[in-house]
Amino acid sequence: MIPCKYKSQKGSIRKLTEDIQKHPAAKREDVRATYFRRSTATFITATGAAILLTAPIPANASTEVPAAATASASNPCKSQHYSKVAYTFYIGPSKMPLRCGTKTWGYNHIVERGRWSTSFKNKISDTLFNGYERTAGVYYRYKVGTGCSSKPPRKNFKVVVNKGPLGGMPGGLTPQGIITATVEYTTPAVTAASASAEAKC
Repeated sequence: MIPCKYKSQKGSIRKLTEDIQKHPAAKREDVRATYFRRSTATFITATGAAILLTAPIPANASTEVPAAATASASNPCKSQHYSKVAYTFYIGPSKMPLRCGTKTWGYNHIVERGRWSTSFKNKISDTLFNGYERTAGVYYRYKVGTGCSSKPPRKNFKVVVNKGPLGGMPGGLTPQGIITATVEYTTPAVTAASASAEAKC
């Protein structure tokens, strides 16, 4: 049976009638056959496209990222050994890893205290690469002043690293890497011109 939309094409049917009448009786059947072959091909193509467009998506199909993959992307240390490197930072040309660690050091330690974020990560990177090492393994984002100062404390960023082996044991996991990172308020650097005056405070 020809679909309704094809029945409505009166112009095509009228043309078919005219074409048949123009030809001798011997060729009329050939004209009819050609017309119906074309119509059938058009109908099959249209029907096939409709089936493809309306075919239901399987119940188990999904374009979303699996929950496990999402969790893994947001937490690189999920179910990982403490020695795994979650992120790598640089102190000059030297690499300084942030390992998964435990609740007392490393990535898990920082996350446990609710500090981790993209901004926090960027501050660690900036502090280690461009910061100031006040004492061995203790880096500040801004240089820390000394002596008494009338200026209020400044919000600073502090990163503590261990460039040696974990637990100080020779042959152990080396370097242990970043132990912790936090915000700390420190006194701004005192300039040479005002150092004598501020020393009297």
